[in-house]
Amino acid sequence: MHLEYRFAAGLMAFGALALLARHASAEDVSPATCARAYEEGQELRKSGQLVSARAALQSCAHDQCPDFIRTDCASWYDEVQSELPTLVFAARSQGRDLSEVRIWVGERVLASHIDGQAVELDPGDYDLRFEARDMRPLEQHFVIARGERNRLIQVELEPTVATAAAAHAPGQDRSPTPPPQRSLLLPGIFAGVGVLGVAGFAGLGAWGLSSEKHLEEVCSPRCSASELSEVRTRYLLADVSLGVGLASLSLGAYFYLSQDPTPQSRAPRLALLPRPGGADVVYGGAF
Repeated sequence: MHLEYRFAAGLMAFGALALLARHASAEDVSPATCARAYEEGQELRKSGQLVSARAALQSCAHDQCPDFIRTDCASWYDEVQSELPTLVFAARSQGRDLSEVRIWVGERVLASHIDGQAVELDPGDYDLRFEARDMRPLEQHFVIARGERNRLIQVELEPTVATAAAAHAPGQDRSPTPPPQRSLLLPGIFAGVGVLGVAGFAGLGAWGLSSEKHLEEVCSPRCSASELSEVRTRYLLADVSLGVGLASLSLGAYFYLSQDPTPQSRAPRLALLPRPGGADVVYGGAF
């Protein structure tokens, strides 16, 4: 029995509280409050304070307001919403995006960081200040017009002197250094000529030796001058071939070792220039 009384008393208390809350809500949105918000919304809209105007128009569009006030405020609310500018911020430094950037309007923080979300701001002239750790503060002037939606505001921040010095300190630059490069074109040509010269020396020398032995068996010591001359000529050609081969090998080694290792854009080049009756080989480069 006592439980039934307690339950009934609880229901009565709950009903009383609900009536009081409803009464208080009705008093909060009285006709006078609706009329005041109705006028303030229009005045704030005319002065460009669209954020405050939207809040006032939202109040007078309440169900408790008179019909004509509620209808006008709801219509004006949609218009102000479309007129209210929105900004999207972006900040970069030395080719990388920054997110931990605080954006100030005077003494008010407009955004505590950059996350790609649009930020509402009344139309007008503003000096926006951008601050980030290890970066120099940047202040720029912007003119925000009515109806601008998702306008991109992008800035480039510079590192502080200490940060820039640390980034360029010895041992901090980890970018790979291209390996030195040498041109193998001209050294390869001389090396090839040198190998042919040494091979020619071996072949001509063997030919001359074979001819000399043949003369010793056939006519020595009464061989003719022409026969002896042929043998001497073969030995001479062998000596010339050896000299050319050794000189070419030496030049190939010189051109290879004396080059200044640089990127390929400065590597030595070989060019063939035609001329009447033949062609000239031109070699150029930096040593």
